[in-house]
Amino acid sequence: MNLGQYLKDLEEIVNIDSGSEDLTGCLQMAAYFANRFEEAGFDVRISREPGKHPHVEARSFTRKSDEIDILFMGHMDTVFPKGTVQQRPFCIENGKARGPGAADMKSGVLLAFYLAKEIKEKALPLNLCIAFNSDEEIGSADSVDWLKELGTKAKYCFNFEPGRDTGAFVKERKGVYDYHVTFQGIPAHAGVAPEKGASAVIEMARWVWALTNLDAPLQGTTLNPGIVKGGSASNVVAEHAEMLIDLRYTQDSELKRIERVFDEMVAYPRVTGVKVSWERKEGFPPMMPSSRTEGMIELMKEAAAALGQVPPTFASTGGGSDANNLGGLPVSVMDGCGPVGGGYHSNKEYLVLSSIEQRFQLILKTITAIAGR
Repeated sequence: MNLGQYLKDLEEIVNIDSGSEDLTGCLQMAAYFANRFEEAGFDVRISREPGKHPHVEARSFTRKSDEIDILFMGHMDTVFPKGTVQQRPFCIENGKARGPGAADMKSGVLLAFYLAKEIKEKALPLNLCIAFNSDEEIGSADSVDWLKELGTKAKYCFNFEPGRDTGAFVKERKGVYDYHVTFQGIPAHAGVAPEKGASAVIEMARWVWALTNLDAPLQGTTLNPGIVKGGSASNVVAEHAEMLIDLRYTQDSELKRIERVFDEMVAYPRVTGVKVSWERKEGFPPMMPSSRTEGMIELMKEAAAALGQVPPTFASTGGGSDANNLGGLPVSVMDGCGPVGGGYHSNKEYLVLSSIEQRFQLILKTITAIAGR
């Protein structure tokens, strides 16, 4: 690969503001990759539905079949608001590239493009599909069905989220869901007639405390009441309160256990007169390793040995990604395939330049082995 050209391309796309809420920037990113894939001879489809996030699908099939041998996934959006590029544009210093989304994950989608182009030029006998969305950072609501449909047809999936700062790929991700819980109480004057009220805040406090007893770290289950708010004045018994809970889990039985407890707490509030309701919001199911994952790991280890590289490592993480949505499908999934980085979602984000070619060679060697099977 031409690293110098890659870095020029990376500078161009990092310097495009494409926060998830910036549809103009997301469209600009989609147009960039659609054009690049078309120039490389791929069949390209770009989704531009009004008011929805665009996504790009590129294909290079060597046989007549809907079956996808290799699926590349990645997202073109970032968490940063419009104007961030002006504040801190792309730069390179001390062997690291910086800028909004440099690691998460503009370097990853660009690496996927370079790999796809190389695979096509080598005429490997594969049905290759590339899927880039632009709403991953906000839950992929506009693209999840499309990604799942592609996943049902795929044998192997490489998701180009950044490699861990240790250099590891990601073989396992916890499931993650947000829960919105609302509490409706009865207002009253806190000094004149507190007995006539029913405090939504006190009932919410009961929930906050109860959550600490629902954690099951050995099973991979954690809950975090990240946002809590309620009441209107200190001298009014709170009529309303609400909270947003973050759940991380690895087993479906744990998800059912948590929601069963939520139902019980709704049915039997501690504060008489308070009504409680909960709703599961956006999120991802868990991506758990399987025998298929282990087979993929062995292929990657063999590829590294053939290249004389250090044996790759494979990590588990509590963070979610689009790879989670393929976790329950009969497809071998590997995440963290992008270049190595760290400091995600912050102004300290960085990309390790030395990992770019290493990742490129390892994944290309692995896919070449798959093609030879």
